[in-house]
Amino acid sequence: MTSTLSRVPSWALVLASLAFGAIVWETVGQLGFSLIFPPLSDVMSTVYEVWTSERFRDALTNTLTTLAIGWPLSVGLGLIVGTLMGRFKVVEWALDIYVNVFLSIPLIATIPIILLLFGLGRPSIIVIVFMATFFQVVINTSSGVRAVAAQYDEMARSFGANEFQRMVRITIPGALPLMLTGIRIATGRCVRAVIFAEQIISVIGLGGLLQSYGGALRVEETWAIIIAIAIIGLTSMEIVRYLEGVMLRVFPQGHQISGA
Repeated sequence: MTSTLSRVPSWALVLASLAFGAIVWETVGQLGFSLIFPPLSDVMSTVYEVWTSERFRDALTNTLTTLAIGWPLSVGLGLIVGTLMGRFKVVEWALDIYVNVFLSIPLIATIPIILLLFGLGRPSIIVIVFMATFFQVVINTSSGVRAVAAQYDEMARSFGANEFQRMVRITIPGALPLMLTGIRIATGRCVRAVIFAEQIISVIGLGGLLQSYGGALRVEETWAIIIAIAIIGLTSMEIVRYLEGVMLRVFPQGHQISGA
């Protein structure tokens, strides 16, 4: 049985899983067990109506714009800070306490301060996205850098490689697997943070629509927005996963020189 399933393409298993879930959803909806789960056929007809509306397009543009600003900013700075913390003890000693403090503080507890500093609107949402993702990338990156097997760095040093050369040829390729894992986790957190912040702070974007439809008990419309958010999240994760595979093919030595 296991060998038979292993020969089935992964996309076929995904489609089969989706088809099974759709059948269960439609059945539960038709039986009327709960108003929270209307028939999937009703939801899908509402999806077309909602997704083709100007209100949805404006909300989608707002959410994607925030993601396009917040994700590169948090990931880029997270990689830089994490690399420096993992490579240099002085930087680690200086910043480690702050990273751990912000990782332990619930994000919702910082919202009043963020609102006082940045007001209502996109800047506050971007800050929340940054805080939800930046520290995750920092932790994974610094752990990956520290996990690089010391003998490879010493070997490069013995051959006269300077700090920059060791960083580019040894440290970053060796830390790449953990760095990419951190980016993948941060991507999921980024999407969740955007929706959360849009609901709480400004009631704009897809989070704002979700809040509006949910508050009005418009269940089919609420599911239409949830499905859109899920597609954005899955698409983002798959793009990152694809880029992760590309990077590991470009730097196959990453697994070899990592001490993890």
